[in-house]
Amino acid sequence: MPRGPRFIFNNAFYHVFNRGINKQPIFFTHRDYQYFLRKLGDLKNLYDHSLYAFCLMPNHFHLSIQTRKVPISKIMASIGTSYSMYFNRTYNHLGPVFQNRFRSILIENDSYFLKLSQYIYLNPVKAGLISDPLVYPYSSIREALGKDSLNFLDQNIIRLVGQTEGSRREYEKFILDGITKDLSDMEKLFEKEEAVLGTVRFATAAQKKHIRSQLKKKKNV
Repeated sequence: MPRGPRFIFNNAFYHVFNRGINKQPIFFTHRDYQYFLRKLGDLKNLYDHSLYAFCLMPNHFHLSIQTRKVPISKIMASIGTSYSMYFNRTYNHLGPVFQNRFRSILIENDSYFLKLSQYIYLNPVKAGLISDPLVYPYSSIREALGKDSLNFLDQNIIRLVGQTEGSRREYEKFILDGITKDLSDMEKLFEKEEAVLGTVRFATAAQKKHIRSQLKKKKNV
């Protein structure tokens, strides 16, 4: 069955996810994680998109990105190709590193981002790697909470999380409250290559906008 085109819009807010082929590890050493993050930062400067959250796990990664003019597919193709070349060279590996195409969730607004960020930052806890998400070294949670200076995340994360110490404490409590909650509903979003997290009205509008863009492309061919 052919794969359908993605929802690709300017200034769109996405959660993107990909894992190693056959769920195999893609990060073995600290150097691997650092290489991926360095490329992530380079592309952020090159393509002028915003990064609002990330978590790198041994065999997969999660990113929250807001695009400008460069489509999400180009951004993810760049990071995937660059890291695959590094991985194959470093580990004398042949063939694909990642499993199929990356999966993406089109996010409606800030409140839905917050729900997904809780899921992102609790990945290491739910996987049994650590008990406190703030000590995991390969996520952006400390930047988001203002405990570390902004390095990877966009300045706008301050607006999303809150500008006061009290609002940041509330956001931290929201993240930690998820440790005892069942977040399996979020897992279902990653079963599809393309999903929408938002109201029915938003999902319908996104679908209509997508159809219009595809028709316009066909007319220009």
